[in-house]
Amino acid sequence: MLRVFASVLVCLAVSLPALSYADWKFGGHAKYQYSYTDYRADDLNALLGADPAHDQDLDLRLKLDGGTGPWDASVHYEFLAIHGDSVSFRRSAAALGVVSVGTGLPNDRRRLFDLTDTVTNRDRTAAVQRLDRFVIGYREGGRSIRFGRQALSWGNGLVFQPLDFINPFAPTAIDKEYKTGEDMLFTQLAFPSAADLQAIVVPRRDLATHDIESSESTYAVKLRLRAGNSDLDLLAARHFNENLVGFGLARSLGGAVWRLDALYEDVNDTSSDAWSIVTNLDYSWVWGGKNYYGYVEYFRNGFGETDRTQYATPNPALAARIVRGELFTLARDYAAFGVQVELHPLFNAFGGLIWNLNDSSTFLQIRGIYDWRQNVQLSAGVNIGFGDRGDEFGGIPVAGANAFVAPGRAVYARAAYYF
Repeated sequence: MLRVFASVLVCLAVSLPALSYADWKFGGHAKYQYSYTDYRADDLNALLGADPAHDQDLDLRLKLDGGTGPWDASVHYEFLAIHGDSVSFRRSAAALGVVSVGTGLPNDRRRLFDLTDTVTNRDRTAAVQRLDRFVIGYREGGRSIRFGRQALSWGNGLVFQPLDFINPFAPTAIDKEYKTGEDMLFTQLAFPSAADLQAIVVPRRDLATHDIESSESTYAVKLRLRAGNSDLDLLAARHFNENLVGFGLARSLGGAVWRLDALYEDVNDTSSDAWSIVTNLDYSWVWGGKNYYGYVEYFRNGFGETDRTQYATPNPALAARIVRGELFTLARDYAAFGVQVELHPLFNAFGGLIWNLNDSSTFLQIRGIYDWRQNVQLSAGVNIGFGDRGDEFGGIPVAGANAFVAPGRAVYARAAYYF
């Protein structure tokens, strides 16, 4: 891995001769989380000896960003580690064929560049070190181009993101500060009329051959327009050898903001297609001298199952998108609700609920964030799934076993230091 990082630094030095040392800015963060998760007696975690699960997560990021004139570049190194019962559970479940072999940490098996090194992966510990950003960009006038490992976010969803099919956050993700970077070519052309055109190429490798394949890659364009008090997005893409067409709309509605995204997907090698839709409304207000923010969102998963008996063996199109990290839920229809209140200038409380409208199970998230010091943030929360056995958040049955896979009842505490 030292050879890989040395090569990266050499490439950066050769590629950016115009940058001086004074142009660079260094920063980063260190985050630690402890979590405790309790399971029911017939949950697979309990049967495999991971009940309760005690887990510790470490996230260290070192950032180097700079630019001069039309040139800019970013290099972000990260060290990610997980230690605890969840790691050993995944190994045991993978041995039974219930889940795929993996640690939950990012890897570069599909990406163009291999910039991830496994530090350890044994017993109850898994850790990787990697470059999560390694990108060089050029901007002149209203034109810009960026190549390398970078992050991209498209769409207007608050919890669910059908237009953000490259690398979306999971709806239940706690930390959404940094997306995992993807290797891509990104170009943007801005017009005087507050419109812009974006285009991306995301080359990927075949998992079996490790060769770069067009059928595994993504090619997409998005046009953003301003019409009155509305923002309109028009999108077309070729994604994993399938055609995608979508649109998005965002506009003010009284004192609130209303958004709508829709994505049509022509499923490869079948005669079927699917529409996925998300629409939401969010609003900020003051009540009792305190600041509030709330939202409501509806999501229709065009590939989702309407019959909960299919959760254990979802349709191939849905399963493929879950494996690729594009979708994270199994059912067809969802509602999401959230509220934030500023109880003190240094303390905010959040509550969020995801409701499966097809089986009525729910997932509740409550957390508080305290800005303890200028560069230190403390937070704690709970995640609880509610539902009957067989429901998505109540426990999905494991084929061939008298056991269920369920989210459990988790509490966690986090500390983050920024520099």
